[in-house]
Amino acid sequence: MNKKNSLSIFFVFACCLTFLLGTWQYQRLIWKNDLINNVEQSINNPSIFDENIMYPELTGVISPNSFSIQNNPIFVGSKTHQGKNGFHLYFPVFKNTDLITVLNAGWISNTEKKNVDNIYNEIFNTKTYKIYLRNYFNKKPYFTPENIVSKNEWFYPGRSDLENFYQKKIQLDQYFVLAEVSINKYFVNPMNLLRNSHLQYLLTWYLLSLTSLVMLVINRRYKNG
Repeated sequence: MNKKNSLSIFFVFACCLTFLLGTWQYQRLIWKNDLINNVEQSINNPSIFDENIMYPELTGVISPNSFSIQNNPIFVGSKTHQGKNGFHLYFPVFKNTDLITVLNAGWISNTEKKNVDNIYNEIFNTKTYKIYLRNYFNKKPYFTPENIVSKNEWFYPGRSDLENFYQKKIQLDQYFVLAEVSINKYFVNPMNLLRNSHLQYLLTWYLLSLTSLVMLVINRRYKNG
């Protein structure tokens, strides 16, 4: 096989591969747009959480009356807000004696009991409040230290670590994030967590596919010339 035929095979392969990758990104674009629309609608018009429903991550809901939190928090460290170092405050969520999940009640600057009690009392007295859902990490995030459960030192909400700490099995595969700025003003809008770069990737792959096709045509013309 001569060099020109080898180049032709390479350009055909590159054209097909990049076209398939572009098509895959098109499908991802449709999926992400649908996800963003559904999340936005759920945040603006949340329904009561139903523990029997499997919700997509970041779905907005309202906590049910049957759930209650206990003032036995953990503090996930190394969290910053506007350049200040602090913690994310997590409370366990119970239904009767069952540990349903945990609630990320937002960022706090320190672990002083007064600050924690203020947020806990606000949530407890509100009864029902807006939340959104996040999936538990199946594995420790990269570049994140391991939780040291025995010392009550936390760096991410690991499900198995939380079960060890509270000595109960967590019932849900997702944890709650407080979405009530009236309770804690340090609210992270879930819409800010949904990046949609698939259109950019789509155009990049299709452009590479077109470039490969052009190079194939040029190579074949040069060969026949």
